[in-house]
This record gives sequence, structure tokens and C-alpha cells, in this order.
Amino acid sequence: MQYQNRTKFEQETQIFYTVNKKKFDDGRFDQENENRNLVLYELAQLENIQKSYLQDLEIKDSSFFKSFALINAIFIVQQNMSNLKQNFEQREDRLFGVWLWQQGEQHLVIVDDQIPCIFRGNYPELATIISKYEWPIILQKAIGKFLGYGYNSFNSLKNETVDFFIQMITGSIIIEQEFQSIEELEKISRDKQVILFVKYTQNSQIIASIIEFTQIYMEGEQRLIRLIAPNQQSVFAQGRSKDYRSCYLNWQEFKQNFQTVHQLIWKDDYRVTPVQLKNPSERSFGSNENTLQNQYGFIEHTYLYKFKLDDDDNNYQITIWQKDYIINEGKIEILNNYSSQKLGLIRILLFQEFQPNQYKFIDGNCNFLSYISINQKLKKGDYFILCQGYFNQLQQRDLTLTIKGLQVPQSIIPDQQQDSKLIKLITTMIMNHTSLENTRSIQEPQIQVTTNKAYGFLYFYYKNKGTIEIYEQVNFQQLGFFIEYNSLTQQQQFQIKVQQNHFQIQLYTLDPRIIIQQENLSFKYCYTYNNLDKQQQQQQQEKQQQQADKLQLGRCIDKTTQTRDLDIILKQF
Repeated sequence: MQYQNRTKFEQETQIFYTVNKKKFDDGRFDQENENRNLVLYELAQLENIQKSYLQDLEIKDSSFFKSFALINAIFIVQQNMSNLKQNFEQREDRLFGVWLWQQGEQHLVIVDDQIPCIFRGNYPELATIISKYEWPIILQKAIGKFLGYGYNSFNSLKNETVDFFIQMITGSIIIEQEFQSIEELEKISRDKQVILFVKYTQNSQIIASIIEFTQIYMEGEQRLIRLIAPNQQSVFAQGRSKDYRSCYLNWQEFKQNFQTVHQLIWKDDYRVTPVQLKNPSERSFGSNENTLQNQYGFIEHTYLYKFKLDDDDNNYQITIWQKDYIINEGKIEILNNYSSQKLGLIRILLFQEFQPNQYKFIDGNCNFLSYISINQKLKKGDYFILCQGYFNQLQQRDLTLTIKGLQVPQSIIPDQQQDSKLIKLITTMIMNHTSLENTRSIQEPQIQVTTNKAYGFLYFYYKNKGTIEIYEQVNFQQLGFFIEYNSLTQQQQFQIKVQQNHFQIQLYTLDPRIIIQQENLSFKYCYTYNNLDKQQQQQQQEKQQQQADKLQLGRCIDKTTQTRDLDIILKQF
């Protein structure tokens, strides 16, 4: 996997070949590990360690720097050694460069061959990953340096996951998919650049085992699925015919235990164009509300970028990345479902401009993950990507956008008309997403409203092709964790007026404060609605104006709250 622009590779490789090896001596290591009898020793002096880039199925964890998730990840990625060996650069003076990934961007980590060892008499034994090859040992050292604490990184890790290390080594996302037949699963497994594995919890550890198909695993006429574990202790306990590191299941047994399969798509001919998202349009909210839960302030970041594709019908993977670990009180905490701190909510929406200022919605995604992705076959043309991030003001907010494929755009650039296009793009998405089963009529069949959820939004889309104006009030009995998009506050009701031959959208988004909730997350909504006559409408408008005047007075007092009147923009379309 290579960058479309080779400048980054050339610059970092040039540094690698000109750097002074002595700069990588770690003078603190002996002092920090004195009580463990560990010393740095040249890897080249260990005659039983080979230089070959071959699989090592006997790889073992360190007695001093333990990380089963790392061992498991190395076991997974070494199924594609032709790609893995491209991660390594090497000089004659035993200086190594290892290409690792963070937030969709690749970095060259330079390490020497000074390896922690413990002496048994006069003979040094590895205190690192135990392998008969150099590459896993050097890979571990590079990852430790990349995390920032050297070898002690592996003793500082909390909530470590296999996916975390796989992404760091490969730069590829992992797709979770449900299969309906063993034939469908076997067909995917034939692609040598796709690694399939399943996860299970056993002996208090989350284990990833590789899925394999060969002709020898049969039960009469029935094919069997082989699960290969990273070591003998982690073989799936419910499997049959266990051997040294594997077991077998028929399709019924497999589906009973595993609803989904994890796919690592790691293609060596893919290229990547990355861009760090900068200069967002910002809105702050949440910190002024009078509840204990809302003592945390949150901020909405909105970005709009564009790119051009010159080739037809290529597969593309468009991904937003956010940093998936933090360093807190000397501990490296990987942010996942088991972390006390959660990642921010991120959203991505993709559009094609088929005429000037006319857009077609392609796809979207929204979640509280370290990355979210869109996978689509795209035609030649101009495209816009709308990215939004909702972050706790105490958290990091750095986002990277990448486009990956056989042919990728030379550049991804910010659009200078972001504010004027924002609601028009969201409106395009909503119009594309409407469906009959979520639509009701108001007084006349030609006056309709569609209510639905999509990509972290809740919307009420009113379309008036009837003969009268309509006035409606909606009251929420349950709103879950949705907030009104314009004000970024929770509102239990709204009133709306739609003239003939016009449409209106009432828009809500997920309240990002759910990331500090530990349980009882609800995305359900329940509401009632009723028509209003003109007198009722006038009364409601007067009441709304009084509330707005009061709110505006509060905003004048508190200048820290930024607002943007998106409702006015909405009414223009």
C-alpha cells in the first residue's frame, strides 16, 4: 500500500539513510531495568535469530513486556508476509526503519538492534517477543517507540485490542460482516489479500483465530471450517478435533458460535491519499445547561472537502480516522468499548456534483469508533465529503480523511463555500433517504411528512404539494439522545408552518453527551402531532418569540456560546 504522492516516503527514507545510529542509544534503559537484570544487547550477536521474512507460528510473548493482543495481531498479519515485509527498511549498520500507521497516515519509525536481554550465565536470552526471526522483535521495538514509552509501552497499555495493533501495522480497516452460507464465506477466503478471522472470549482474553479452508477438512460430503489460534492455550474450546493450535467446525456449529466474521483487506496495489482535516466550522454547546451530566462542554466540528476522480468504476474506501488512544497518568489507554473514556461521535456523508450546485447523495456513516468508512464503486466526476465530529472539550479532536483504491485523487482540498452548502447537502441526503413506510399524510394526500433516522440524524421532512398551508405541532414523549440541530439543545416540542409548493425540514442529531453515559443508551423516539389553526399558530409564535428573546438575552451575557442560525438557511430550499 503506497501513497499517491511519493514525497513523504522519499523524505522519511532520506532521513533514515542519513541519521547517526548512535542517536538511538537508550542510556536510561539500564537504570530503569536494573532491578530486573535486563540489559540492551545487539540482536546480531544472537546467532539463533535469523534474518528471513518468513512466518513464525511458534512466536511467544515476552516474560517482561507482555501483550497478548500484539502477539495475536502479529499472528494475523503474518498470513500475508509479502505485504508485511514491505514494512521494513534495513541498513548495513543494523539500523532498521519500520513503516507504521496512525490515523490513516504512514510513518517511518527508526530503531536500532539493541534488544533487551537477560543473561543466564554468559548466555543472553531475549526479554522481548520470542521468535526465531528478527522481524517480529524489531516490529515490537518500533511499536513501543511509536507509542512513546519504548518497551515499557507494553507494560503501560490498558484495554489493548487486536484491532488496534492490526491497524497500526497494516493501515487497513477491519470490516465485520455476516455470511449466509459456507460457500459465500469460502469464496471470500480465496482472495489471498483478504484475511478472515473470528473473535471469542476465553480465559478472560479476547482471542482472534484465523479462518482457513482446504480440501482435507471434510466430514463425509460436508466441508469443515478450520480455526487456527495464535497458540495452543487459545484454541477455541467449543471446536472439535483439536490439534496443537487449531480446531474444526461444520457450518451449523460455526453459525451458532459466530454471528459475524472479521475481514482484513490488505492489498499491496492500493494507494492512499490522506489529508488532515483543518479549520473546521465550530459550534460549542452543552456547558451552560444546568444538570450534573452536562458539566462537560462539547464542540461540533464541521468540514467540507472536495476531490475529483478521473477514472470510471473503481472501488474506493473513504475513511475518517480519529486518534484511538490517549496517555493518562503514565498509562496508554486504547479507546474502545471497554474504555472509561469514549471516542467522539464522527459522521461522514459523500455526494457527487452532477451539475453546478446540484448534488447526488452516495453514502454515509456515523458512529463512536476510531474510524468509520464508506466503501463504494465511484464513477468519474466531482465529489464532496461532509465530515462532522462531536467531541468532549477534554478530548483530542484531530481527524484525518483518507481515500484508498487502485487509482486515487491527487489531492483532497477544502471547499470555501462550506456554510452555504452545509444544509443543502444534508437536505439532499434526507430527500434521498425518504421511504413510504415512514411517511404520513396531513389533511390531504399530497401533503406528506416523512420521519426517520439516518446517519445519526432524526428528521421530519414536510412536503406540501396540496392546496392549503399546513400548521403542525409535534410533542415528544420520548426523545432519547437526540437534540435539535439548530440550537444543539433538547426540545420537547416544535411547531412548523409549510406553505403550498414548499418543503421544510426539522432536523435533530445525536447528543454526543451519550459518550459519558455508561448504560441505558436509547435512540428511540416517541411523539404525538396535531394540526394548529391560525389563531393557535399565532399564539404559539408569540410564545416562541418570548422564549427566543429570553434566550438571546442569555446569549448576550454569555459570549462563550457560539450559534449559527441554520433554520434560516433551511427555509431557502
